[in-house]
Parts: sequence; structure tokens; C-alpha cells
Amino acid sequence: MLFDPRPKTSKEELYDREAELGALSGFAKTGSPLMVLLGIRRIGKTSVLRVFLNEVDLPHIYIDARVFEEQGFRKDLLYKIVSAELNKLRGRWATVLEYLRALEGIEIGPTTVRLNWREKKLTIIDVFEKLDEWARDNGRTLIVAIDEAQLLRYLRGGKGRIDFTKILSYCYDNLRNTKFIVTGSEMGVLSDFLGFDNPGSWLYGRIRDELVVSRFDRDKSIDFLEKGFTECGKKPPRSVVEEIVDRVDGIPGWLTYFGYKYCRNPGREAIREVLEEAKALALSEIRKLPSKYYAYALKAIAMGYTRWKSIKQAIEVWTGHQLTNAQVSRILGALQKLSLVGKAENEYRVLDPVIAEAAKEL
Repeated sequence: MLFDPRPKTSKEELYDREAELGALSGFAKTGSPLMVLLGIRRIGKTSVLRVFLNEVDLPHIYIDARVFEEQGFRKDLLYKIVSAELNKLRGRWATVLEYLRALEGIEIGPTTVRLNWREKKLTIIDVFEKLDEWARDNGRTLIVAIDEAQLLRYLRGGKGRIDFTKILSYCYDNLRNTKFIVTGSEMGVLSDFLGFDNPGSWLYGRIRDELVVSRFDRDKSIDFLEKGFTECGKKPPRSVVEEIVDRVDGIPGWLTYFGYKYCRNPGREAIREVLEEAKALALSEIRKLPSKYYAYALKAIAMGYTRWKSIKQAIEVWTGHQLTNAQVSRILGALQKLSLVGKAENEYRVLDPVIAEAAKEL
């Protein structure tokens, strides 16, 4: 169903992402060892990635890094997630167990595979190496997909931080039958984490493929809603469809949210209800930002202060504090890295219209 609020898992559930799926398929066949899949929040990156993994006839490991944000950035959790993925892998590709048995610190039972994170001789690289050997011997390409990969910069284990870019770099250079796909909503943060342009990064200078998942244009947004309403047996007035499309500007997550709500409670009131709920959610996200200055910068831009100088002046008025030019530049740069704000022709804009509306209420 198009209006299922969960990430899509099959091609039939996914609307108009043929180009993105084709790009991922091409990457799996002839691309570099690493694909970076980008897009702002609620644009549908996870749906595109999961549909691709389910549709392609290739073994894969899927790591949703958002789990670490909820449960802690711990080494044992990483091993638990990989263990769960190995259990899924063995269900389709049972011969992989023959290769994994050669590793110390891995327990293989009749129905489960478990990595012992306390075993110092066992590393994630060891596991990837064995999977790569299996893929080579079976004429396959293994896909390792990491959703919201920028969160791995907080990963810790033992006495310090685990540098996941070091793991990626080793696999990039040495595993010939393994490819990685990493996604990120905080595009600038992900770029800093991977460090392709940073001489101090393990991934410096590595060639990679990139794919940006974009918002729907107006016609596609309308068509998406109309097809979804046909599925649920509803036919709202065209004016209602056009109004919500104009308010959320082609972001599939918000369109889906509206469609889901309208199918359960038809009527123009659904627009107000959905926008209020969406703004409340967006406001909670804004309040999680590292500093009140970030939030006030968002408010300034949302209210039409789109030039650097006017943004600075607005923040200073609302906070009662003077800021240096360097502080303002850091604030705006951080908001761009978080993919909350974009810049074109020396003017800034909030990328998500719902977040813009929420910011105005600060």
C-alpha cells in the first residue's frame, strides 16, 4: 500500500523510484566498492534501499544505525546486529556457514549464529573477509548496507571510539566481492564522517558512486496521492489534494502521512490535523538541536530573513546576545550539514516546509 507509513519493502509498494533502483542495480554490477545514497529526512532513502535489497538476487547485510541512537553506541550492539543479519543470510544462503565456522569467537547452532563480541580475536573485518571468500567462491557480490551511517561516528568499544571508516577503508581495498551502500539524511555530517576530501581520513580520495533521492515534483505528488486514495477507496476533492501538495512540497514522507490519515478520517479537517501533528513532530526535532542559536537561525530563515546579515540580526534580537561573524557562519554551516538548510545565490532556505512552519512558532 502506498500509504503504509512504514518503509517500503517491495517494488509494488514503491512509487516512481525506477531510476534510483536502476542506479543501485548498475552499481551492484559494475560500480565502485562504495555507494553513497543521499537525501533529506522523509524523502524515502530507506524505502529505496530496502526495496533494492529485497528485489536484487544478491546476499546482503543491512545495518540500521538508528538503533545505536536508541540503544547506545556500543560494540556489543554492533555484533548483535551483525549476528541477526547472519541468521537471515543463512536462511537463503546456507553454505555461508561453512566459511563462518572457521572463525574463532563465532557460535553456530542449529538455528542461530552469534558473534562473541568479548572474543578479542574476532573482528567485524574477520566476518566480512569470510563472507567475501564465500561470495567469491559462489560467484556472488555481497552487499553491506548501512542506513544513516553518519551515526557510526559515535560507535565505541573497549577503551575508545571505533573508527568505522577504517573498517570501510580496509574492505574497500581488500574485499573484491563486497560492496557497501551507506545512506545519510545529514548529508554534510555524513560527508565529514566519511572524509573523502580529508587527507587525515582512512577514506581520503576513494572513488565512490553517489545517488541523491529527490522530492516528487507537483504532478508526481498529485499522482502519488490519487493512486494511494484509489487503493484505500477514497476520492478527496482535487482542491484538498492540491492544497496538501503545495504545503509539503513533494516530500514523500509527509504525503504518505497525509494519505494515511485521510483514508481513516476523510475531510478537509485532515489537512489541518496532519499539518499540526507534522509540525509538532518537526518542532520536537528542532528542539533536539545542539543550541538555541540553531533553532533561531531556522526561525529567521523560515520567516523570510534569507540573507546572512539579516539572519544574524534576527538571532541577536531574539536571543539578546551579539554574535561574531564566525559564530553565525558556524551555525549556518552546521544547519547545512544537517540538511535542514540549503543555500543558493547567497540566500538560505529551510529544505522541509513543515520544519519551516514549525520553526516560525519558536
